[in-house]
This record gives sequence, C-alpha cells and structure tokens, in this order.
Amino acid sequence: MAQHQPQLLADDIGFLLSRAGGMVLGAVNKALVPLGLKVRSYSVLVLACEHAEGVNQRTVAATMGLDPSQIVGLIDELEERGLVARTPDPADRRNRLIAATEEGRQVRDEAQALVDQAHSGYFEGLPAESVAQLRETLRRIVFP
Repeated sequence: MAQHQPQLLADDIGFLLSRAGGMVLGAVNKALVPLGLKVRSYSVLVLACEHAEGVNQRTVAATMGLDPSQIVGLIDELEERGLVARTPDPADRRNRLIAATEEGRQVRDEAQALVDQAHSGYFEGLPAESVAQLRETLRRIVFP
C-alpha cells in the first residue's frame, strides 16, 4: 500500500487561493474607502456599467455567487447614492434592470483606478504573461 505524503499548507491550492483572495480583497476594500464603496458594491456597479441597457438582479447575484436577497441591499445603497437606477425590463415587466447612471460611470472610473493601484501592489512584480494566465485560469474556474 502506497504511503500518502502529507501536503504542506503552502502547497494547498485551496488555502493559497483563499489567502491570496483575502489579501487582495482587504487591499481593494481599503482602497475604495474614499469612494464609500466595498468590493461587493463596486462589483455591482461594474456589472451595471458593463450592460448599457441594464442588468437584472438575478444575473448580478449569479455572477457574484450570492443569493439574490443579498444583492437588494447593495443595489438600494447604490440607488440612494444616485449611482444606479432601477428600470422596467422590456423583456419581462415583472423584473427590474439595474442600470448605471452617468454619475455611477464616473465613480466606477475613479474606483477602477483605485482598484488597479491596489492590485499593482500584488501583481506588479509578476510578468504580464503570468498575470494574464492567472486571470484566464481563474476565469475558467469561476465561469466554467
């Protein structure tokens, strides 16, 4: 019977992904403080900006891996700040689309600069090809 070699924590891919994600999340949340955003609200704003006609709440929840009920508060907060607006979905009147306002697009641009700066602290020492490969690998895991 083959003996199983114990794995070092530093070799455990789940631990490494979790730890790296937590580190980057913390840095991004800190970077977004001046704009009154956190990663989750920033992500909703980015998704609203990606879809000119708006994006429905279910799509936002599915993309972010959250329950739709968790998205409501984020959208409410962004709407109260005038960064997104809820509009009727022409394809299904029971649904509302979340669309970025002009102010929301401006805040997203400012936030993106802050996020890029936070990311650079972790990725600037890596070759661009490695960062691109990491992004593609993670994209394949998150969006199979």
